[in-house]
Amino acid sequence: PFPYLKDESQVTARAYDAACTPESYVFDEERRLRYHGRIDDNHEDPKKVTQHNLRDAIDALLRHQSPSATLTPAIGCSIKWK
Repeated sequence: PFPYLKDESQVTARAYDAACTPESYVFDEERRLRYHGRIDDNHEDPKKVTQHNLRDAIDALLRHQSPSATLTPAIGCSIKWK
């Protein structure tokens, strides 16, 4: 179990230029956006993942470093706008 945001009005999704689900956003301690994009490079087969983009961004920030990638194309279902 983990917390999640249900954006019923889609105001937040629009404010962050979300395009699909899942789409990750990582902020630093000063609430600056430091990573935006996919979780990894293969959502269909975990055994074929070669890049752990979200994990790498979080790990870099925990080491007080900049993520090597700050924006990756999100992989998932497109948002159906109201």
